[in-house]
Amino acid sequence: MGSNSPNRSPGSAPASYGIKPIHELENDLRKHFAVQWRKYKFEGLIGRGAFGLTFRVVEKLGANRSRRLAIKRALRPQQEDDLRNEIEWLKTLRGAEHIVRVLAFLDEPEPTTRSRRAQRTRKKDSQLNLRGSIVGITGPVVVLEYLENADIARLYERLVQHDQLLPNRILWSFFLCLIRACVALAYPPNAAEDEPNKLETIPTDGTAPSMIEHADLHTANVMISEAGGGFEEHDIVPPLKFIDFGRTREGFQGVSDNIWKISRIMINLIARQQVRISAGISEFKGFETRATEILHHGNGAKYPTLDDDMREFLARCLADEEKDRLSLADMLDIAERAVRTKTAAAYPGQAGETDEAIRDLLQRFVYDADT
Repeated sequence: MGSNSPNRSPGSAPASYGIKPIHELENDLRKHFAVQWRKYKFEGLIGRGAFGLTFRVVEKLGANRSRRLAIKRALRPQQEDDLRNEIEWLKTLRGAEHIVRVLAFLDEPEPTTRSRRAQRTRKKDSQLNLRGSIVGITGPVVVLEYLENADIARLYERLVQHDQLLPNRILWSFFLCLIRACVALAYPPNAAEDEPNKLETIPTDGTAPSMIEHADLHTANVMISEAGGGFEEHDIVPPLKFIDFGRTREGFQGVSDNIWKISRIMINLIARQQVRISAGISEFKGFETRATEILHHGNGAKYPTLDDDMREFLARCLADEEKDRLSLADMLDIAERAVRTKTAAAYPGQAGETDEAIRDLLQRFVYDADT
C-alpha cells in the first residue's frame, strides 16, 4: 500500500499525534529505522487517511535488490482501535489478490528495549525479521505491501485534466478487479503468512457468503498495483486493490452494500465525475435503474465508445430494486468472460483498444504520471 490513501499529499495532515506534532512522530520513526540502516531506509510520511498515517520504508534484500513497504500507524491514540480492527480484517483477507496484503504487525503497549528488538531481528525467519523491524514502536503498527501507482481518485483527476475516456478493455478489467475484491469480502481466504495470493473465486460447495462490509469504499480507497504478477488477466492491465479497513465490519447488507459501492465507483470512473445517481432513475428493459448517465436514453452520447454490454451490466448492477440486480456470482461470470473474450477485435475501428494503445495509456496516466 502506498499510503492511506497511499500517495495523497501529507500537506493537510492533522497537526499532531496525541500531544506530539506529526513532524516529531516522523522524526521518531526516522530514528527508529536509522539504527537498522543496514536493512532498512526510512523515506518519510507519504499519506494520511481518516484513521492513520502511512510512511514509506525501503527494505534492503541483498544482491542489489530492495522493495518498498508501507508502514501505518494510528492518526491519534484514541483511534488505535480502528487500526487494530483493520489489522484483524487484513489477516482474515490475507491471500486475496485484490486486497492489500499485510506483511507484519505488532501492538506494543509500551516501548521495548533496543536489545529486545535486536534479539527478534536476529531470527532467521523472514516474517519475524520484518516484524522485528517494528519492535519498539508503541501502539498498533502494521506493515503492508507498497502499491506504487496511487489510487483511482488520482487516476480520475488525470483523466479529467486530459479529457481522456478509458478504453473498454481497461474498464472491464477494473470492474473484474473490484468484483473479485468483493468476492474476497464475501468468502475471506484467511490464508497463512507464507501462502501466495490467489484470484478470488466463489466456492462451489454452497458456502454462504459472509456479511462483511468494507464500509468505506470510494475511489481513494482503491489502489492501482502493477501489471503481471503471474495472473493472465493482469498481463496488460494492473490489478486494483482495496485498502483501508478501519471501518470494516459484519453488517446487515454485506455483499449487496459492497456491490453497490463498486458499481458507483465504476460509473463515476466512466463519467469522470460524481454522478448523482439518486437524481437519475429511469426505466431500462423493464426495470428501473440509476445508471441513466451512461445509457443511450440518458447522457450516453457523452460516451460514444462505451461498450453497450458495459452499459447494460452497470444498469443491472445499479437497478433500483435489489431483486433486479445481478448476483455476485453472475457479476463475476460476466466480467471474467468479458476480460477473457473482449480483445481488440471486439472493438473494430477503436484504435484505443489495442494492446499497444492500452499499454501506452497506462504508461502515461498511471506509471509515469505525477503523484
